[in-house]
Amino acid sequence: MFALAVGLSGVLLGGAASPVSADETFPLLTEQGQAPVDNQDSFLILQTNLHPPYQELQNGTLGGYSIAVLNCAFERIGVGYGLAVAPRQRNREMVQSGRSDGFFLARISEFMDEYAVASKPLALEKWVWVSPSTLTSSTQAKQAPKPNEYSTIGAILGSNEAEWLAEQGYGDVVRVPSIASLVGQVAMGRVDFALVDKHSFEIARNELDLGAEKFRVQFERYAPLVVYFSKRYVEQFPNLLSDLNGVLEFCETKPMHLEPWERDAIERVQLPMVRQLAKSADLIGNVRAVLGDGRLSADHKRLIDEEWIAMGRLGQASARAREVLDNVLSDYLRGFQASSAGQVAEAFVFDIYGQTVGMSRLTSDFDQSDEPQYQMAEYINRDHALIADIRFDASTRSFLSQITVPIIDPENGRILAALTVGLDVSAALRPES
Repeated sequence: MFALAVGLSGVLLGGAASPVSADETFPLLTEQGQAPVDNQDSFLILQTNLHPPYQELQNGTLGGYSIAVLNCAFERIGVGYGLAVAPRQRNREMVQSGRSDGFFLARISEFMDEYAVASKPLALEKWVWVSPSTLTSSTQAKQAPKPNEYSTIGAILGSNEAEWLAEQGYGDVVRVPSIASLVGQVAMGRVDFALVDKHSFEIARNELDLGAEKFRVQFERYAPLVVYFSKRYVEQFPNLLSDLNGVLEFCETKPMHLEPWERDAIERVQLPMVRQLAKSADLIGNVRAVLGDGRLSADHKRLIDEEWIAMGRLGQASARAREVLDNVLSDYLRGFQASSAGQVAEAFVFDIYGQTVGMSRLTSDFDQSDEPQYQMAEYINRDHALIADIRFDASTRSFLSQITVPIIDPENGRILAALTVGLDVSAALRPES
């Protein structure tokens, strides 16, 4: 066992490194690290656990993807922090009892929401059911095991997946200490289904030199991984969380690209629905009803956008945003979203100048002209559609893939506006894999 403290530079302070297990605890040093910070009063202690590739020991130093992101973010806001490594359950208990200021990486959980506040996601996990390819055809035909089915379910001890399985009513879950152990159990047929992060599974499978043909993989859900800060700490330093969230976008983020099967599923199922909506007489009529006098001046547009964004961050609608929310087009889009059985998280329309003219819910900004989907308004082929990669939407706590198509005036063939539909990928893509 050795002491651990990380400052802004992410340098490990303490004795020589030694092999560790997931159950080993590392107490913090009282030192705050070597990097200078602007606001030492807000120095905080964060609990974490070893969770490759997000948090892992690298030559005796705690590193990995999430550590790099946090080092970047905290350095930008001038706040020092220390880390202590312990089992996940102990980490949560320390945050809940007020003995630590926060814990990462954690899934968004209503239980943790009771005593802590989540940051924006640092990473996105794709949870999959992994089963041996040698299962019987009747078992293979199942999309995923249901709670209380006669199947041996496995998860990593103390993991986000194990917590979720317990919340969903899965009983008698086999909990093993590491991803390598779990993958090995599945390969040997001792576990029928294991719920794991796909990326971590693939790393472990390769390290065990096991071929992909030995497993069947079925998509279950996306899970955002966040930092949870104790409500006590947030009350003491109310600006830190918003400051941190504000700079996360400038730090390294894991790409959330659509896999080929995901893009194919959207093109086959959801894209035709969106195109049909864009061609409907009702939508076109409502678009015509709200289109304004044309392009706003650059200064006017900027002022509207700035107020829209500032008020939106406070969870409020600006005067212009309220005007748009209350128009007939927005009413129509809300009806469309409500009829989607949870697959659509948002729908909005912007004119050929990038100005938002209708929305099912408040968008993050008014001016869309700096977004990729704006190209729909002027430059694209009439039959083209833009299907964007996955992003996390903090207001709905859901992962979205936006589909944008042009809205064409049937009378003259000109583009009136563009329609963007944000798919909740967890609902729209499940249970395909």
